[in-house]
Amino acid sequence: MAIAGTGERKRELLTFWLYRLAERVINAIPRRIVMPAAAAIGNIAYDLSGSKRQVIHENLARPMRLDPDDRLVHAAARRAFRNYAKYLADMMRLGDLSPRAAADLVRIENIEVLSEARAEGRGVLSCTIHVGGMDLIGPGLKLRGENMHVVADDTTYGCLYDHLAAARAKQGIFVIGWRNLRGLFKVLRQNGNLVLFCDGGYRRGDVPVELCGEATTFPIGPATLSAKTGAPLLPVWCRRDGDDRFDARGLPLIRCTSTEPAEIFRATQELADALGAVITDDPGQWYMFRPVWPMTEEDRADAQAALTAARQGRDWARRDP
Repeated sequence: MAIAGTGERKRELLTFWLYRLAERVINAIPRRIVMPAAAAIGNIAYDLSGSKRQVIHENLARPMRLDPDDRLVHAAARRAFRNYAKYLADMMRLGDLSPRAAADLVRIENIEVLSEARAEGRGVLSCTIHVGGMDLIGPGLKLRGENMHVVADDTTYGCLYDHLAAARAKQGIFVIGWRNLRGLFKVLRQNGNLVLFCDGGYRRGDVPVELCGEATTFPIGPATLSAKTGAPLLPVWCRRDGDDRFDARGLPLIRCTSTEPAEIFRATQELADALGAVITDDPGQWYMFRPVWPMTEEDRADAQAALTAARQGRDWARRDP
């Protein structure tokens, strides 16, 4: 894997060894002690986060229907940092998680929806967002003889990427680089469970949607894969509860029947509605540290114009008059 330069390479290696050190420490301490410590680190990270803090304020203001400077938004953002720190701590323990510990940690409310989604033998596209801890579904699925394949960015932090991929594989979570289209189609042909994250943020050319009351975009990939393969879209969430365990649930299936712009928009908007409701229900569980909605007036106008075109049945990319 190519690295841009010596400075970047050193930074990636330092990150990798710091992660391994933290991993070793955390695995030597009982989880009941690790979670409060992680929460405290999350509080410190929030206080020191600088511009990242404002980004998450902007993100959380939408589902909360409040001003980004509102104290309730700030409290939810601080909680999101705490939850993310806890998630990282749980990830560091993932590889060595025993079946008994997994059974106590993860509750899957309706595992039968996964069988329903795969009933036609075309695989399933489990679509989610950065809420709670999606990776923690893996050990719960493994106990039931299931696994999942997660699409991830494999272009940076090669050593850490490989280490995390190996830890996840122990729990039936297999990572696929986002550029590996052949690998994605192979999982679906084998009637597998392919996990896609949908809250990557606004990008011109992706599918316009209304998310939490405001125009942005969702990636075009999920609906397109569904249309081309026949695999249904399964919105999924995995939230942390008050005792630091996880509850996971699949929402009603969504099907995309063609690659026509109107059908891609319909299916993707249904997906945005389902996942947006998950965010709105508990915003402090959502840790997304990149802008999800357009940040400039020009981009906001473009997003709204694309959404209007899509609602009118026009191609949002061309926006023909």
